[in-house]
Amino acid sequence: MNYSELETLREDVAALGNGMCDLRTELNRMEAQYRYDAASLAERMASQTLRRINALFLEAYREVLALDETFQD
Repeated sequence: MNYSELETLREDVAALGNGMCDLRTELNRMEAQYRYDAASLAERMASQTLRRINALFLEAYREVLALDETFQD
């Protein structure tokens, strides 16, 4: 175990990763629901914004996953 005395940090990082996973799932669902070729302008704009958010969020999520991997059991 390489995180002696850092158990709270480890738990917080794991919880953050789990929450981000849930949010990523929701972003993917919304991205699939609101398409770039939708009939309404609002839906097309939402689609474009969701895609940008999802791409940026994916970068942050990968950082958290990398941090989580540093805690080896």
